[in-house]
Amino acid sequence: MQAVYFISDAHIGSRNLQNEIIKEQYLIDFFNYLEGQNNVSLYIVGDLFDFWFEYHWVIPNYYQRILSKMLILREKGIPITFVTGNHDFWMREFFPTQMGIKVYHGIHTTQLGGKQFFIFHGDGIIKRDVGYRLMKRFLQHPFIIKIYQFLHPDIGIPIARYASHLSRNHYQQDIKKQHEEDQEYLNFAVEQFNKGYDFVIMGHSHRPMKVAVNSRIYVNLGDWLSHFTYALFDGSQLTLKKWELKSGSKERKLIG
Repeated sequence: MQAVYFISDAHIGSRNLQNEIIKEQYLIDFFNYLEGQNNVSLYIVGDLFDFWFEYHWVIPNYYQRILSKMLILREKGIPITFVTGNHDFWMREFFPTQMGIKVYHGIHTTQLGGKQFFIFHGDGIIKRDVGYRLMKRFLQHPFIIKIYQFLHPDIGIPIARYASHLSRNHYQQDIKKQHEEDQEYLNFAVEQFNKGYDFVIMGHSHRPMKVAVNSRIYVNLGDWLSHFTYALFDGSQLTLKKWELKSGSKERKLIG
């Protein structure tokens, strides 16, 4: 059985340059670790990039270090699966054809180690996000995507980066609202447990969480903006961990 790693919400390419340097350091170090392992695979559960849009001949150029590292992982034979989030759902053929990475839009279900997994970025779950759900349907409409492609990349990409920056402000909420949303995510996970799934993995909230409901496990992956958290399935147990750099050495500290 492969060891399966799950990450989400790195938002590579955000406007904060200092934070970008830290994120890349942690993420590339994590990828280096995976490169040295045997029989592993990686799931990216949305929002690896702060914005992703593919023109016919153009992709955003500031993702090259991360893309190159992911390509090295693929060349090492490490499977990578990308379940898109709300910041990177305009993915087309680049990842499957050029990178050999499977891409799933929306909910992805699979069986790993004989267990049923429900994998979803998690955007649109919160009941009060009616406006967001309408906007998502609008932005994902093929006609809108086609129109956007007529914008020159030097215009279209900065507009999208600015919109992504505004979208991240959605996560800056008071503690009470955070607890209310976390409960909605858990309620959603319980609904999936009732359908027979053993594990539910999501992201989007940027708040790492692991909850056991009887023998079923819900994990929110947190983010790689400040938490640097990920999940590991070893064939029987699903654990939530934190990637740490300390005195030049790697620590994998169990947090849930």
